[in-house]
Amino acid sequence: MTSPSAEYIEKEEAKQIQPVELYRFWQEGGGEWRYTSGDVAVVYGVGDPYLPATLSRSLVKFNAQLEATICTIQAAHVEEPALRFLPINPVEVIWVEISRLHRDLPAEASIIFLGQIRGVSFQGAQASVECVGFEKFLQMPIPAFRYQTTCNWKLFETRTVGGFTFGCGIGLDSGDFDVPATITMDATGRILTSASFGAWPDHYFTLGTIEYGVERRSIVAHVGNVVTMAYRMRDLTGLPGADDVIAYPGCDGRPTTCRDKFLNVDNAFWFAFIPKENPSVRTP
Repeated sequence: MTSPSAEYIEKEEAKQIQPVELYRFWQEGGGEWRYTSGDVAVVYGVGDPYLPATLSRSLVKFNAQLEATICTIQAAHVEEPALRFLPINPVEVIWVEISRLHRDLPAEASIIFLGQIRGVSFQGAQASVECVGFEKFLQMPIPAFRYQTTCNWKLFETRTVGGFTFGCGIGLDSGDFDVPATITMDATGRILTSASFGAWPDHYFTLGTIEYGVERRSIVAHVGNVVTMAYRMRDLTGLPGADDVIAYPGCDGRPTTCRDKFLNVDNAFWFAFIPKENPSVRTP
């Protein structure tokens, strides 16, 4: 953590201060939006300037119990990324960073909130963006691995632990399995049709993924020329010949799937021979 400079501390402790706040929103995989509460654009850090917008926020309170901080941003005019919440909450996480900057000290700003958007409500042209602080992740139990009969790895995943690299991605390259497809789409936006899907056996893409630009969706079913996504994509039009997606096969984590479909048993990580019954409590 960087300590504030003496000049910044002096500005903060002055009797009269008029700082501006910087609001940065970004989405992993692509998409970034920058706004300022000031009346003119602000250039700070690397990237595009922060554009003026009518934004305000609630107080940000901290406590020693590491409870997740809540911050609500009020926007007088609905802007991106709040617009993305109009039809449905986006599947992708949208992060939020709020900083305070003094205009006559433009090289230094202090972060006063960091978290992600939890939901957006609308009233006419106004939007209320509810954000939750990153502290919520400190309360979540995250086991490194599970003692289970199916594989612990995600398809094409690698991890480095103690200088050693593990994962099924050691033996598999996702580029060897991608299937480009020109698709049409039904009215729900979840069912895609392409002759490229029919070139593979039924269920080949089930539990796999569809990529389009920076968006990525899970495939829940595949039969013939048709695949069904868990959620629709925001930018996919489905017009004939207009959209090219990339499909990847799915893996259910079973030993037979790894052996027969991906030929990669050596890099799997499962406990395939766990007894179905606990022998210590088994009755005759």
